[in-house]
Amino acid sequence: MDQAQKLRNLVKVNKDNDNKDIKIYTIASGKGGVGKTNVVVNTAITLQKKGKNVLIIDADLGLANIDVILGVSPKYTLYDVLFKDIDLNDALLRGPKGIKIIPGGSGVLEMTTLSVDKQEELAKEFLKLKDIDTILIDTGAGISKNLLSFVTFSQELIIVTTPEPTSLTDAYSVMKVISKYNLKKDIKIIINRVPNEKMAKSTFNTLKKTAKNFLNINLDNLGYILDDVRVMNSVMKQQPFVLGYPRCLASKCIYSITDKLLNGKKSLKKINSIQEVYNRLIKVFG
Repeated sequence: MDQAQKLRNLVKVNKDNDNKDIKIYTIASGKGGVGKTNVVVNTAITLQKKGKNVLIIDADLGLANIDVILGVSPKYTLYDVLFKDIDLNDALLRGPKGIKIIPGGSGVLEMTTLSVDKQEELAKEFLKLKDIDTILIDTGAGISKNLLSFVTFSQELIIVTTPEPTSLTDAYSVMKVISKYNLKKDIKIIINRVPNEKMAKSTFNTLKKTAKNFLNINLDNLGYILDDVRVMNSVMKQQPFVLGYPRCLASKCIYSITDKLLNGKKSLKKINSIQEVYNRLIKVFG
């Protein structure tokens, strides 16, 4: 008998939220240092400003990058929720403009080996989350079991890369694994730290052609972020650049990316409630 079945029975669709459309995005990169977490945080804030209720799940092992960008420090992590009886709402970090963050820490790894009892406990905690319609999952760089699990969990995969050959090679390696396990046929791409629009388009077109010819994966150009010194200035100030420099080139690029996310084609797999979100999570990790 499927041990996860009672969890799936527990997680019923909330009829009061049938009109709610929850979007789940996994954001990945082939290598570290491409600015992925910076993209996640600034995109989350911009989506929140545009009326969305955004939750970031830190699926990297620790909060170092988010700590640097936001200047926040978690009192508790997912590990504390799982093994120290901490309420999930108490572990939530509140960020700028009202975004919410679940600090992952080592708890992300523990999710792959949870007992059924622990899964039930987490289910009850997860269902306490309210007013969320957009989930951004900030994964660790490179290829891992956790990345593949979260790709399966999410509706959309976004890969952040730079025009550097090593970054593009590593991004392609991630796509190769995604193709091997047939996890996604469509992947969104963000080209970060480009000197101009021409290079951004050239980089994307080369990547798109290669992915289509050799992996049979379709790439969607979500946008690019121009190389901007004010991004580094913002990191030094521990303030997201869309707040510290809302009119800078990088911020304008983020606005364009969020507009594409908001106005893009509707997902075929509509999610109507936070209960259904957890149901997807159980199917992956349970």
